[in-house]
Amino acid sequence: MNVTIMAILLILIVVLTVVTKKVPFNFVLLIIPMVCAMLLGFSVTEVSDFVLEQFAALMKSTGFMLLFAFLYFTMLTETGMFDTIVSALIQKLGNKMNVIMIMILTTVIGAFSILTGNFTPAYLITFPILVPLYKKFDFDREAAFIIAQTAMSAMCFIPWGIGMAYTAMASGIDTGELAAASMPWGLCFIPAIILQWVYFARQHKKRVGTFQAVAALEEKKEQEEEKPNVRPKLFWVNLILFIVFMVALGVFGIAPYLVFIVATVVTAMINYPKNYGEIFNKVGPMYLNILVMLLAISMYQAVFNSTGMVGALSEGLVAICPEFLLRYIHIVLLLLCVVIIYFVPFQIFNAMYPVFVSIGAGFGIPPVAMIAPFVCNLSLATSSTPTNSSTYLGCALTETEVPHFCKKAVPIQTVTNVVVILTAVIFGVLKL
Repeated sequence: MNVTIMAILLILIVVLTVVTKKVPFNFVLLIIPMVCAMLLGFSVTEVSDFVLEQFAALMKSTGFMLLFAFLYFTMLTETGMFDTIVSALIQKLGNKMNVIMIMILTTVIGAFSILTGNFTPAYLITFPILVPLYKKFDFDREAAFIIAQTAMSAMCFIPWGIGMAYTAMASGIDTGELAAASMPWGLCFIPAIILQWVYFARQHKKRVGTFQAVAALEEKKEQEEEKPNVRPKLFWVNLILFIVFMVALGVFGIAPYLVFIVATVVTAMINYPKNYGEIFNKVGPMYLNILVMLLAISMYQAVFNSTGMVGALSEGLVAICPEFLLRYIHIVLLLLCVVIIYFVPFQIFNAMYPVFVSIGAGFGIPPVAMIAPFVCNLSLATSSTPTNSSTYLGCALTETEVPHFCKKAVPIQTVTNVVVILTAVIFGVLKL
């Protein structure tokens, strides 16, 4: 069978799977690419060889790092270190608190919480603490979700983040190299974040008439859920170690997997010498689900790259598309990514990265230059769509409705995305 036709069929099957939700997406990625490869004439042994090679590359570059990063940040969350820092910030502000400060706090806490590498724990750190303040000041909780998501997206260049892992594996680029190239894009979010503050402040003033509190902050009288794993006496120890480990990553450039192995062992021995297994068990299901998805993406990527599908699709696009459009296809899709992800799950978008890389190569554009713009910017879209589970968690925590939130978030995040891209062009981060 023609390689181009097979590549198109594979993509259509994947899209149909996501749209219909009849079969788990990762199951399709694990099986269908193998079937397609064998229909193209590759033997079971040949398919096994290039798939296993891809799996090995996954574990070497990302798999081990994610495992220990999740273990480490789960333990830090359990110790209460993040909650203590956030609560101290809020108490420090005291009477100075107003809607402007709430927006700034949402940005700071959101950016800080995404250091966990995953949106789920980041939401769980950010919103439970701030929602009472949103209610006290009658601040739009949908706006708060958008502000937090933007701040978290700006920080998605961290090499241990799950979004970085998905992007690196789908595009076949080294995680460290992609993280370094994505960091300037994170900085380009600063003007967009400030503009969001201005926009939402004006909207709030029109609706409420004041930036000050409009209701008393209700105190929780009911007994709070017990947290047996909290370690308040070890706060400073955990914070100092956290800073040391982050410096080891960011300043000295020590391999992330090695840093997180040491961080996990040291933190476990200090905080949970007798019951660390209980914390590890909490990470198990989350890591297993992510690992299966990463392996599924690796299967897709291995078949796509090793059977000639990427080259065939690229040649087909070159034959039918104007050269100008191909030269800037990554920028066009970047501008439209928030709208696209509203309708199409991000996994499908990620699956096209090898084609972007191949097209870019034809114009002398390095793979990392083609893909780095999507790392942070695409994250704006991933929680502004009803096709992503994290949207439902964020809306549940902020007590908002998913359909209404998404309709509000998509145009705002589209403008935010455009502002980030323009900033990147102005400062030379994106070279046209």
